[in-house]
Amino acid sequence: MSEKANQRESEAGIPQPTSNIQNELWEPEPIPAADFYRPGEWANINRAPYDQVSGVTYKRAAHIKRVMITPDAASEAPALWQARGTTVVRWLFSELAGTEEHLLAEATFAFLHDVRLLPGAATPQSDHPGEMHVLYGVAGCGMVCHRSQPGSPVLARPLRPGDAVLIRGTEYYNIVNEGVEEVRLIVLGLYQP
Repeated sequence: MSEKANQRESEAGIPQPTSNIQNELWEPEPIPAADFYRPGEWANINRAPYDQVSGVTYKRAAHIKRVMITPDAASEAPALWQARGTTVVRWLFSELAGTEEHLLAEATFAFLHDVRLLPGAATPQSDHPGEMHVLYGVAGCGMVCHRSQPGSPVLARPLRPGDAVLIRGTEYYNIVNEGVEEVRLIVLGLYQP
């Protein structure tokens, strides 16, 4: 961004993204599946309450539970289909019975995008009425800039690898890469009920 553009945005009260965001992903140790799945009980997929600001729900990588699945015994399936080793599952969002969060209930699939922003790139800020977008940070550190309506204050939040963000369709947002590495994220579009 040019120095003149930075000055205009600073004067307008728009927070400036910073490029010194920590890129190290810390994840908690996975919990055994037997401690997570308990018949007849609700399982909380989050290690901490999620952060909800306006129409945006943030889930930091460190706050998302990791469940370790280790197969018990071999089945009679062909060797290629045999379960083996350890699998770790990160529950980003869920509406399955027993783990439901009621954040995506009744939403239906719209699209799935693999987005890459080169250093200095930014997507246009816009809203998406009738849709919700789920962002998942894959690589690099960017910023999610959002506001509830044109003219309202812009909130800038880091998007790091492993973070998940739910953005409701009435929220204006864009993704900014002010770093020196490419930022990569997956965007899942859902139709809002």
